[in-house]
Amino acid sequence: MRDQTGTAQDDGHPESGNLRPVSGVTAFLDRYPFLVLGLLLMGAFTSSSAAPLGGLYVIEGMGEPPWKVSMVAIVQVVVTLLTNRAFGRAIDRAVPIKALLITSIVFFASGMAILATFQIYWVYLCFASILLGVGSGALSVMYSFGRLFAEQTGRDVVKFNGFLRMQTSLGWMVGPAASLSLFGAFGFTVTYYSIATLGAVWFVVCLFIVPAAFKTHHPGSLVTGKKIPFNFGLLLACVPVFFIGAGNVVFVTAMPLYFTTELGLIASAAGFALTVKCFVEVVVIYYCAHLIRKIGERGGMILAAVLAAIFFGLIYNATSLADVLVLGALDGIYYGIFAGISMTFVQNFAPDRPGVATSYYVSTLFIGGLVANLATGFIATWYSFQATVLVAGGFALVGGIVLMVMKDAKAAHETPTIA
Repeated sequence: MRDQTGTAQDDGHPESGNLRPVSGVTAFLDRYPFLVLGLLLMGAFTSSSAAPLGGLYVIEGMGEPPWKVSMVAIVQVVVTLLTNRAFGRAIDRAVPIKALLITSIVFFASGMAILATFQIYWVYLCFASILLGVGSGALSVMYSFGRLFAEQTGRDVVKFNGFLRMQTSLGWMVGPAASLSLFGAFGFTVTYYSIATLGAVWFVVCLFIVPAAFKTHHPGSLVTGKKIPFNFGLLLACVPVFFIGAGNVVFVTAMPLYFTTELGLIASAAGFALTVKCFVEVVVIYYCAHLIRKIGERGGMILAAVLAAIFFGLIYNATSLADVLVLGALDGIYYGIFAGISMTFVQNFAPDRPGVATSYYVSTLFIGGLVANLATGFIATWYSFQATVLVAGGFALVGGIVLMVMKDAKAAHETPTIA
């Protein structure tokens, strides 16, 4: 909570932090927190605009075989994981957030400019993919910034984390469609230069919004050279996130071809289903804080896993567009609960190291996405796109089982961690 002087008070919750006055730009953001959310929305829109173009660029733009798309994806994901790890530790060592975020944005915009200028595969693989991998670290930094901002200004962390995830969902609702429309009209060069321009705007907005000296306030922040203890609870918390997130990516990747080639639906069916899902997802995320108060983070995650398994079982037997659209709402409900709770769920296993915890969370999503994309290709090749739906449901069930046998964050802290 906050008192009338603008000081964040310790209300007894670990996420609230210590008594801490806010001043300068942080005090301004405290009065207008939508600016923090707007910065993430701008970043989500910009980065998501590039997401659907990678495979098209390699196959159609440069005439390369499909397997080369995987090579680029692997390089980019590996660099992203290393970046998230380095940035997470830097945040917990009190490196200013602004320096890390600006670095990611500059790398992202540079990668887009290179793709627009040089339509050469090895340039993409050896240079642009590395730049974009570092650029992907912006998401983890922004989530950490949002968590620390909520703590330092005495906000409800769970609710504010939900708002952060809503901005990501909203950005992804618009960004890919906008870039594909621009690509259809003007081609790769104009589209990539446009995304690079959006990156430049994102950079300028970041300069004005993020306080130059904003950094972690946790007294237990790591110092350079200090050994980091192994947090088994944090690692275990990422396991259900991996499986539930991967299940979602498996289905989303296979969905367009599953609906058209195996269910015989119109080509736009997948787009309609995603629209329904995203709309419901945003609404559900908004109410996740209320759900957590009733059943807790782990209970909410278990509910998401159960609903996911039910959804995949039902969509496996869908036969009509009406079935797909109705089930799209269930898709949005389970993923909205997962999206609204999962980041807080993971962060609470390392409350004094939000940078590392958030980097674990985001990296888990990236790894899950990579594994899911590879699995979808193999399963669809050897069996069918419908079979991938069962695999997605299996992932959700495994995630639910892990959640049922593990402890809550508070109970895990009572058990000594493995050094």
